[in-house]
Amino acid sequence: MQQGLNSRQFDQAAGYVQIVEDFGQWNQGPFSNGAHYFGSADNPFVDAGMVCGNCIFWEDSGNCQIVSGRIDIQGLCKLWIIPDQSMEV
Repeated sequence: MQQGLNSRQFDQAAGYVQIVEDFGQWNQGPFSNGAHYFGSADNPFVDAGMVCGNCIFWEDSGNCQIVSGRIDIQGLCKLWIIPDQSMEV
C-alpha cells in the first residue's frame, strides 16, 4: 500500500484487496459487481486531482489493481483511494 494514507484509507484499501483476492476484480459497470468507472470525458473532478492516475491502485500500464479492463489515467470510479497530498482542493 502507498504511503500517505490515513488509517481509514489504509483499512479501506486492505478491504478492497481482500475482496479482489476472494472474488476477483470489479468490472467497470454500474451494478453490484461494478466499480461505476467512467473515463476522463465524464470526470468532472479532474481539476481537483480526483483521477485514476492519483489512486493507489493505478498501474502505469493503464490498468487498475482492483478494476478490470483498460483504465483512463484521468478517469475515476467509486472505489478510488487518493492520498490527501495528491488532491488539488
